[in-house]
Amino acid sequence: MSSAASNPSSSTSKPMSLKRNSDDIGWDYGVLVNPNNLNLIKCKLCGQEVSAGIYRLKLHIAGIRGQVKPCRKSSEEDKEKCKKAIDDSKKDKKARYAEQQEVRDAVDLVGAPDADEDTTAAEVYRSTRSTM
Repeated sequence: MSSAASNPSSSTSKPMSLKRNSDDIGWDYGVLVNPNNLNLIKCKLCGQEVSAGIYRLKLHIAGIRGQVKPCRKSSEEDKEKCKKAIDDSKKDKKARYAEQQEVRDAVDLVGAPDADEDTTAAEVYRSTRSTM
């Protein structure tokens, strides 16, 4: 019997690794435990199951204590990759927030009352809508 006949084709079998549709570095280190629960991820290195998503898996791999138990089997290279990904994500979030704040500060509502006037946001909205 040939080995091809004894092994089923890969197209009919269930895929071994499950991950979300993402290019996040964390998916190099984890797989979904259950496709119906997208927040439960299993570490490929030590088998630890981490809840609350890929961010916590990266904390686990990086060895950052507090929210998860550090991975005992991650190498220094793995730790640095995940720490860099976490730091980059924080920087991107701060930049997005600063950009949004600049836009908010630049917006000048036509007909908006001065800050010392006693009006609600709903009244401001109604007054600006009625002039349009």
